[in-house]
Amino acid sequence: MVSLRSIVDSSPAALERCRKKVGPLDYRTDYQSLLSDPDLSAVHVCTPNSTHFEIASAFIRAGKSVLVEKPLALSPREAYELVELARAHRVVLSTGHSHRFNNGLRALKSTLEPTILGEPHYLGLEWTGISPPQDQGNVITDLAPHTFDITNCLTGLWPDKISCVARGYRNRENEEVAFITCEYESGLCAEIEVSVLDLRQRRDLRIVAEKGNANLDLLDQKVVLQHEHGVVKIPSNILREEIEHFAKCIDRNRLSQTFSNDNDGLLGAHVVTCLEAARESLSEEHSVRVKFPSLFNESVVMN
Repeated sequence: MVSLRSIVDSSPAALERCRKKVGPLDYRTDYQSLLSDPDLSAVHVCTPNSTHFEIASAFIRAGKSVLVEKPLALSPREAYELVELARAHRVVLSTGHSHRFNNGLRALKSTLEPTILGEPHYLGLEWTGISPPQDQGNVITDLAPHTFDITNCLTGLWPDKISCVARGYRNRENEEVAFITCEYESGLCAEIEVSVLDLRQRRDLRIVAEKGNANLDLLDQKVVLQHEHGVVKIPSNILREEIEHFAKCIDRNRLSQTFSNDNDGLLGAHVVTCLEAARESLSEEHSVRVKFPSLFNESVVMN
Protein backbone atom coordinates (compact mmCIF):
# COMPACT_ATOMS: atom_id res chain seq x y z
CA MET A 1 0.00 0.00 0.00
CA VAL A 2 1.27 3.47 -0.93
CA SER A 3 0.48 6.60 1.07
CA LEU A 4 1.59 10.17 0.45
CA ARG A 5 3.63 11.30 3.45
CA SER A 6 5.05 14.71 2.61
CA ILE A 7 5.20 17.39 -0.09
CA VAL A 8 8.30 19.57 -0.32
CA ASP A 9 8.62 22.80 -2.30
CA SER A 10 10.87 25.81 -1.81
CA SER A 11 7.88 28.07 -2.51
CA PRO A 12 5.46 28.57 0.41
CA ALA A 13 2.85 29.77 -2.10
CA ALA A 14 3.11 26.51 -4.04
CA LEU A 15 2.75 24.54 -0.82
CA GLU A 16 -0.36 26.50 0.07
CA ARG A 17 -1.90 25.62 -3.30
CA CYS A 18 -1.11 21.96 -2.62
CA ARG A 19 -2.62 22.19 0.85
CA LYS A 20 -5.89 23.52 -0.58
CA LYS A 21 -6.00 20.75 -3.17
CA VAL A 22 -4.66 17.76 -1.22
CA GLY A 23 -5.65 18.61 2.34
CA PRO A 24 -3.81 18.00 5.64
CA LEU A 25 -0.32 16.59 5.09
CA ASP A 26 3.31 17.16 6.07
CA TYR A 27 4.34 20.25 4.04
CA ARG A 28 7.98 21.38 4.06
CA THR A 29 10.23 23.87 2.29
CA ASP A 30 13.40 21.78 2.77
CA TYR A 31 13.87 18.10 1.91
CA GLN A 32 16.96 17.60 4.10
CA SER A 33 15.00 16.65 7.20
CA LEU A 34 13.29 13.82 5.30
CA LEU A 35 16.59 12.03 4.62
CA SER A 36 16.62 10.54 8.12
CA ASP A 37 12.90 9.76 8.28
CA PRO A 38 12.75 5.99 9.01
CA ASP A 39 9.14 5.73 7.84
CA LEU A 40 9.87 7.19 4.40
CA SER A 41 10.77 4.53 1.82
CA ALA A 42 10.54 6.37 -1.52
CA VAL A 43 10.46 9.83 -3.07
CA HIS A 44 9.33 11.32 -6.38
CA VAL A 45 11.67 14.09 -7.53
CA CYS A 46 9.85 16.70 -9.65
CA THR A 47 12.28 19.61 -9.36
CA PRO A 48 14.26 21.78 -11.83
CA ASN A 49 16.55 19.64 -14.01
CA SER A 50 19.69 21.14 -12.52
CA THR A 51 18.77 19.81 -9.05
CA HIS A 52 17.93 16.20 -10.02
CA PHE A 53 21.37 14.76 -9.27
CA GLU A 54 21.85 16.52 -5.94
CA ILE A 55 18.44 15.58 -4.56
CA ALA A 56 18.25 12.04 -5.97
CA SER A 57 21.76 11.12 -4.83
CA ALA A 58 21.05 12.38 -1.31
CA PHE A 59 17.95 10.21 -0.96
CA ILE A 60 19.65 7.16 -2.52
CA ARG A 61 22.53 7.45 -0.02
CA ALA A 62 19.88 7.64 2.71
CA GLY A 63 18.49 4.29 1.53
CA LYS A 64 15.36 5.63 -0.16
CA SER A 65 14.06 4.49 -3.56
CA VAL A 66 13.73 7.33 -6.04
CA LEU A 67 11.61 8.14 -9.08
CA VAL A 68 13.20 11.08 -10.94
CA GLU A 69 11.41 13.05 -13.63
CA LYS A 70 13.18 13.26 -16.98
CA PRO A 71 15.95 13.90 -17.67
CA LEU A 72 17.54 11.76 -14.97
CA ALA A 73 20.44 14.25 -14.78
CA LEU A 74 22.09 16.90 -16.92
CA SER A 75 25.20 14.88 -17.79
CA PRO A 76 25.92 11.20 -18.48
CA ARG A 77 28.51 11.21 -15.68
CA GLU A 78 25.87 12.21 -13.12
CA ALA A 79 23.22 9.90 -14.60
CA TYR A 80 25.38 6.77 -14.50
CA GLU A 81 26.61 7.70 -11.03
CA LEU A 82 22.99 7.63 -9.85
CA VAL A 83 22.60 4.17 -11.39
CA GLU A 84 25.73 2.92 -9.59
CA LEU A 85 24.64 4.51 -6.31
CA ALA A 86 21.21 2.85 -6.49
CA ARG A 87 22.82 -0.56 -7.04
CA ALA A 88 25.31 -0.02 -4.23
CA HIS A 89 22.56 0.96 -1.79
CA ARG A 90 20.14 -1.70 -3.11
CA VAL A 91 17.27 0.71 -3.79
CA VAL A 92 15.03 1.22 -6.80
CA LEU A 93 15.90 4.02 -9.21
CA SER A 94 13.29 4.86 -11.86
CA THR A 95 13.11 7.62 -14.45
CA GLY A 96 9.89 9.48 -15.25
CA HIS A 97 9.62 8.23 -18.83
CA SER A 98 5.87 7.91 -18.40
CA HIS A 99 5.07 6.94 -21.98
CA ARG A 100 6.43 3.47 -21.32
CA PHE A 101 3.05 3.03 -19.63
CA ASN A 102 1.10 4.50 -22.55
CA ASN A 103 -1.44 1.97 -23.81
CA GLY A 104 -1.35 3.50 -27.28
CA LEU A 105 2.41 2.94 -27.48
CA ARG A 106 1.96 -0.64 -26.27
CA ALA A 107 -0.65 -1.21 -28.97
CA LEU A 108 1.62 0.33 -31.60
CA LYS A 109 4.52 -1.87 -30.52
CA SER A 110 2.35 -4.95 -31.02
CA THR A 111 1.84 -3.99 -34.69
CA LEU A 112 5.53 -4.58 -35.41
CA GLU A 113 4.88 -8.33 -35.41
CA PRO A 114 6.00 -10.04 -38.65
CA THR A 115 2.37 -10.84 -39.52
CA ILE A 116 1.25 -7.19 -39.25
CA LEU A 117 3.71 -4.40 -40.12
CA GLY A 118 6.95 -6.30 -39.86
CA GLU A 119 10.34 -4.61 -39.69
CA PRO A 120 10.23 -0.79 -39.33
CA HIS A 121 12.13 1.18 -41.98
CA TYR A 122 12.01 4.61 -40.35
CA LEU A 123 10.22 6.56 -37.63
CA GLY A 124 9.02 10.15 -37.42
CA LEU A 125 8.36 11.84 -34.07
CA GLU A 126 6.85 15.31 -33.58
CA TRP A 127 6.83 16.77 -30.07
CA THR A 128 5.70 20.37 -30.38
CA GLY A 129 3.68 23.12 -28.69
CA ILE A 130 3.91 26.75 -27.66
CA SER A 131 5.66 27.86 -24.45
CA PRO A 132 6.75 31.28 -23.13
CA PRO A 133 10.38 32.29 -23.76
CA GLN A 134 12.68 30.68 -21.20
CA ASP A 135 15.78 32.14 -19.56
CA GLN A 136 16.93 28.65 -18.59
CA GLY A 137 16.56 25.25 -20.22
CA ASN A 138 16.33 24.36 -23.87
CA VAL A 139 14.10 22.31 -26.11
CA ILE A 140 16.61 19.46 -26.48
CA THR A 141 16.90 18.85 -22.73
CA ASP A 142 13.24 19.55 -21.98
CA LEU A 143 11.42 17.69 -24.79
CA ALA A 144 13.81 15.31 -26.58
CA PRO A 145 14.08 12.83 -23.66
CA HIS A 146 10.55 11.65 -24.44
CA THR A 147 11.35 10.98 -28.09
CA PHE A 148 14.59 9.09 -27.44
CA ASP A 149 12.89 6.93 -24.82
CA ILE A 150 9.80 6.26 -26.91
CA THR A 151 11.95 5.13 -29.83
CA ASN A 152 13.86 2.74 -27.58
CA CYS A 153 10.64 1.47 -25.98
CA LEU A 154 9.18 0.76 -29.41
CA THR A 155 12.22 -0.87 -31.03
CA GLY A 156 14.47 -2.00 -28.18
CA LEU A 157 17.34 -0.14 -29.88
CA TRP A 158 19.61 2.78 -29.05
CA PRO A 159 21.04 4.99 -31.83
CA ASP A 160 24.51 4.45 -33.20
CA LYS A 161 24.83 8.00 -34.58
CA ILE A 162 22.99 11.26 -33.89
CA SER A 163 22.94 14.55 -35.77
CA CYS A 164 21.17 17.71 -34.65
CA VAL A 165 20.29 21.16 -35.95
CA ALA A 166 18.63 23.62 -33.56
CA ARG A 167 17.77 27.32 -33.31
CA GLY A 168 16.54 29.86 -30.80
CA TYR A 169 14.45 32.74 -32.13
CA ARG A 170 12.79 34.65 -29.29
CA ASN A 171 15.74 33.95 -27.00
CA ARG A 172 18.83 33.20 -29.04
CA GLU A 173 20.67 31.89 -25.98
CA ASN A 174 18.37 28.85 -25.73
CA GLU A 175 17.34 26.45 -28.50
CA GLU A 176 13.57 26.56 -29.11
CA VAL A 177 13.32 24.15 -32.04
CA ALA A 178 15.51 21.16 -32.90
CA PHE A 179 15.63 18.59 -35.68
CA ILE A 180 17.41 15.41 -34.65
CA THR A 181 18.29 12.41 -36.81
CA CYS A 182 19.07 9.07 -35.17
CA GLU A 183 20.76 6.31 -37.15
CA TYR A 184 20.86 2.70 -35.99
CA GLU A 185 23.14 -0.21 -36.85
CA SER A 186 20.10 -2.15 -38.08
CA GLY A 187 19.49 0.47 -40.80
CA LEU A 188 16.57 2.05 -38.95
CA CYS A 189 16.38 5.83 -39.03
CA ALA A 190 14.37 8.13 -36.73
CA GLU A 191 13.59 11.77 -37.52
CA ILE A 192 12.68 13.88 -34.49
CA GLU A 193 11.22 17.39 -34.34
CA VAL A 194 10.91 19.15 -30.97
CA SER A 195 9.64 22.71 -30.66
CA VAL A 196 8.25 25.21 -28.17
CA LEU A 197 7.34 27.63 -30.98
CA ASP A 198 4.60 25.70 -32.76
CA LEU A 199 0.99 26.68 -31.97
CA ARG A 200 -0.05 23.11 -32.78
CA GLN A 201 0.42 20.83 -29.81
CA ARG A 202 1.54 17.53 -31.25
CA ARG A 203 2.69 14.29 -29.71
CA ASP A 204 2.81 12.19 -32.84
CA LEU A 205 4.69 9.04 -33.76
CA ARG A 206 4.78 7.63 -37.29
CA ILE A 207 6.16 4.26 -38.40
CA VAL A 208 6.87 3.29 -42.00
CA ALA A 209 7.46 -0.46 -42.11
CA GLU A 210 7.83 -3.23 -44.67
CA LYS A 211 4.12 -4.11 -44.71
CA GLY A 212 2.45 -0.77 -44.06
CA ASN A 213 2.35 2.38 -41.96
CA ALA A 214 1.13 3.22 -38.48
CA ASN A 215 0.49 6.50 -36.66
CA LEU A 216 0.01 7.13 -32.97
CA ASP A 217 -1.37 10.33 -31.48
CA LEU A 218 -0.06 10.14 -27.91
CA LEU A 219 -2.50 12.83 -26.76
CA ASP A 220 -5.69 10.91 -27.51
CA GLN A 221 -4.23 7.38 -27.63
CA LYS A 222 -5.44 6.79 -31.18
CA VAL A 223 -3.51 4.23 -33.21
CA VAL A 224 -4.14 4.34 -36.95
CA LEU A 225 -2.92 1.46 -39.10
CA GLN A 226 -2.74 1.78 -42.85
CA HIS A 227 -3.30 -1.93 -42.92
CA GLU A 228 -6.21 -4.29 -42.61
CA HIS A 229 -6.79 -3.45 -38.90
CA GLY A 230 -8.21 0.07 -39.35
CA VAL A 231 -8.42 2.50 -36.40
CA VAL A 232 -8.00 1.62 -32.72
CA LYS A 233 -8.50 3.99 -29.76
CA ILE A 234 -7.38 2.90 -26.31
CA PRO A 235 -7.86 4.78 -22.99
CA SER A 236 -5.02 5.07 -20.49
CA ASN A 237 -4.06 6.47 -17.09
CA ILE A 238 -0.33 6.78 -17.61
CA LEU A 239 0.79 8.50 -14.40
CA ARG A 240 -1.19 6.18 -12.15
CA GLU A 241 0.32 3.13 -13.84
CA GLU A 242 3.81 4.60 -13.54
CA ILE A 243 3.48 5.18 -9.78
CA GLU A 244 1.89 1.76 -9.23
CA HIS A 245 4.73 0.10 -11.14
CA PHE A 246 7.32 2.02 -9.06
CA ALA A 247 5.63 0.85 -5.84
CA LYS A 248 5.57 -2.79 -6.99
CA CYS A 249 9.29 -2.62 -7.81
CA ILE A 250 10.00 -1.28 -4.31
CA ASP A 251 7.96 -4.06 -2.69
CA ARG A 252 9.72 -6.81 -4.64
CA ASN A 253 13.12 -5.24 -4.00
CA ARG A 254 12.41 -5.10 -0.26
CA LEU A 255 11.56 -8.81 -0.34
CA SER A 256 14.73 -9.56 -2.35
CA GLN A 257 12.58 -10.87 -5.19
CA THR A 258 13.53 -10.66 -8.85
CA PHE A 259 11.69 -7.86 -10.65
CA SER A 260 11.72 -6.01 -13.95
CA ASN A 261 11.76 -2.22 -13.73
CA ASP A 262 10.17 -0.96 -16.95
CA ASN A 263 11.62 2.56 -16.54
CA ASP A 264 14.86 1.67 -14.80
CA GLY A 265 17.40 4.41 -14.09
CA LEU A 266 19.79 2.87 -16.63
CA LEU A 267 17.28 3.67 -19.38
CA GLY A 268 17.20 7.25 -18.13
CA ALA A 269 21.01 7.38 -18.14
CA HIS A 270 21.12 6.15 -21.74
CA VAL A 271 18.64 8.88 -22.69
CA VAL A 272 20.95 11.47 -21.11
CA THR A 273 23.79 10.07 -23.26
CA CYS A 274 21.62 10.64 -26.35
CA LEU A 275 20.92 14.20 -25.22
CA GLU A 276 24.63 14.87 -24.85
CA ALA A 277 25.30 13.42 -28.31
CA ALA A 278 22.66 15.72 -29.82
CA ARG A 279 24.21 18.75 -28.15
CA GLU A 280 27.68 17.67 -29.28
CA SER A 281 26.43 17.31 -32.84
CA LEU A 282 24.89 20.78 -32.66
CA SER A 283 28.16 22.24 -31.41
CA GLU A 284 30.43 20.36 -33.83
CA GLU A 285 28.04 20.70 -36.80
CA HIS A 286 28.31 17.05 -37.81
CA SER A 287 26.90 13.68 -36.79
CA VAL A 288 28.49 12.01 -33.77
CA ARG A 289 28.71 8.43 -32.59
CA VAL A 290 26.83 7.63 -29.41
CA LYS A 291 28.93 5.90 -26.76
CA PHE A 292 27.16 3.87 -24.10
CA PRO A 293 28.91 1.99 -21.25
CA SER A 294 29.65 -1.53 -22.47
CA LEU A 295 29.02 -3.31 -19.16
CA PHE A 296 26.15 -2.98 -16.71
CA ASN A 297 28.34 -3.01 -13.61
CA GLU A 298 31.55 -1.41 -14.83
CA SER A 299 33.04 1.72 -13.33
CA VAL A 300 31.68 4.41 -15.63
CA VAL A 301 33.97 7.27 -16.61
CA MET A 302 32.57 9.74 -19.13
CA ASN A 303 33.67 13.19 -20.25
